[in-house]
Amino acid sequence: MVGTYPVMAEVTGDTATGAGRHHAALRSLARESLLSLIGSVTAGALSLLLPIVVTRQLATHDAGVFFEATALFMVLLNLGTLGADTGVLRSLPQAQALGESNTIGVYLRTAIRWPVVCAVVVGLALALSAPQIGALLVGDTGSADDAMTTCLYIVAGMLPVTVAYTVGVSATRGLGSIRVLVLVDKIGKGFLQLLLVLGAVVVIDTAAGAVAGWTLAYLIGLLVVAHWIVRYRRRRGDSARQPTSRADRSALVRSFWAFSAPRAVSRVCNVAMQRADVLLVGALLGAADAALYAAATRFLVIGTMFVQSIQQVMAPKISEAVALDDNDRARAIYQTTTTWLTLISWPIYLLSASFASLLLGVFGPSYTSGWPTVVILCLTMLVATSCGPVDSVLLMAGRSMQSLGNAVLALLVMVVIDLVLIPELGITGAAIGWSVGILVKNLMALWQVNVGLRMHPFGQSLLIAAAGALTCFGVIPAIANALLDNEVMKLGVSICVGTAVYAVGVAVFRLTFRLDGLSIRRS
Repeated sequence: MVGTYPVMAEVTGDTATGAGRHHAALRSLARESLLSLIGSVTAGALSLLLPIVVTRQLATHDAGVFFEATALFMVLLNLGTLGADTGVLRSLPQAQALGESNTIGVYLRTAIRWPVVCAVVVGLALALSAPQIGALLVGDTGSADDAMTTCLYIVAGMLPVTVAYTVGVSATRGLGSIRVLVLVDKIGKGFLQLLLVLGAVVVIDTAAGAVAGWTLAYLIGLLVVAHWIVRYRRRRGDSARQPTSRADRSALVRSFWAFSAPRAVSRVCNVAMQRADVLLVGALLGAADAALYAAATRFLVIGTMFVQSIQQVMAPKISEAVALDDNDRARAIYQTTTTWLTLISWPIYLLSASFASLLLGVFGPSYTSGWPTVVILCLTMLVATSCGPVDSVLLMAGRSMQSLGNAVLALLVMVVIDLVLIPELGITGAAIGWSVGILVKNLMALWQVNVGLRMHPFGQSLLIAAAGALTCFGVIPAIANALLDNEVMKLGVSICVGTAVYAVGVAVFRLTFRLDGLSIRRS
C-alpha cells in the first residue's frame, strides 16, 4: 500500500500539469483570437466599404471588370504561393516547439524563393495572353475587353510582390507574432486599399485605376513585413544558425515541399471555389451580372473573414500540439475554436439571410435582386461553421493530401453545377453550386478528422452557442418581421434586442464557452 502512494502522486501531478498546460494554451488562444477578431472586425468593415465605393463610383460594367480582375488575381496569388504560406505556418511553430530554431532560416528562404520565381513565370504568361483572357472573362466585346486587358497587365506585374507579401505574413504568424497579422494585414492593408481605390476611382474613374490602387497596398505591406522579419532574426540571432550539414538542409527542404506542394493545389481549389464563380458568371452572363453576384456574396465574405481570424490563431497551436503528440490539447483547441466561430459568425449569417434585400441596397438599387444568393449561401455557412476549422486541423496534422482531395472534389462539383445552372438560373445557380461545394468540402473533412484523428467539434458548448444564436438572430428577427412594417426598423430592432439578449447569454455561459481567457494583456 505504501508503495502505491508515489505512483498516485506522480499520476496526479502529471494530470495537473496536463490540465494546466491545456488551460494556459486556451488562455493564449483566447487572447490572440481576440486581437485577431479586432483586426477582422476592422477588416470586415473595410471590405464592405470597398465594394460600396466601387459599385457607387463606377458603372456596373466597370465594377464587374474590377471584381473579375481581383478574383482572378486571388486565384493566381494562391497558385503562385505554392502552398508555402501554409508550410511556414506549420513548420516554424514546430521548429520552435522542438528547440530547432537553427532551421528557421532554411524554412524562410525555401518558402520565399520558389514561390516568387513561380509568380514571375505566371505573371509573364498572363501578360502575354492578357488580350485573349480579357475577352473571354467579360463575355462581351469592345471597350470592356480593353479595360479587362489593362487590368490583367497590372495583375501580372504585381503578382510576385503579392506572393512575397502573403508568405511573409504567414511567416510572422508562424514565428509567434499576431500583431503583424492584425496591424499590417487586416487593418493597414485594408485601409490603404480603400484609400487608394477611392482616390483612383475619383481621379481616373476606370476599373484599371481601381485595380492599380488595390494591388499597390500589397507592395507597401511587403516592405513592412520584410522589415519585421529581418529585425526578428537579428534579435534572435537565427541568421547565424545553420543546420549541421547540407544533407540536413536538403532533408528540411524536401519535408517542407512534401507538405506544401499538395497544399498549393488545394489552396488554388479553395480560392477558386470562392472566386471562380464570379469569373464563370462574367464569362456566361457578362460583367454586369458578375458585379451583381460579387456584391451579393460580400456578406458571406465578411463572415468568412471572422472565421479566418480564429483559424489563423488556432493553426500554429494545433501544429505545436501535434508536434508534441498532445492529442488532448489539440482536441480541446479544436472544440473551443468551433464554439467561438459559431458565436461570432452565426449572428452575421442569420441577420444577412433575414434582411438580404435591405442590406444589398447599400451597393445601389440595382443590386437588391441578388437577395436569393445571400440567403442560400448564408444558410449553407451555418452548417459549414458548425464543422469548425476542420481543414486547418487536417493540415496541421500533416494530412495535406486529404485536404487536397477534398478541395479538388468540391471544386469539380461546384463547377459542374455552375455550368449547368448558371445559364438557366443566373447568379442563383452560381450560389447553389458554391453551396454544394462548401458542404462537400467541410463534411468530407469532418468525416476524415473523426475517423483518422479521433476528433470532432461537437459538444455542449457548441449546442448552447448555436441555440443562442438561432434564438437571438433567427427567432427575434422573425418576430420583428411579423410585428413591424418598416424594413430599417425591423433590422434595427433585431440587432439591438438580439444583441442585448445574446450578450447576456454569452456572459452567463462564459466559462462554458471558455471565454475566461479573453484579454489583450499578456498574463
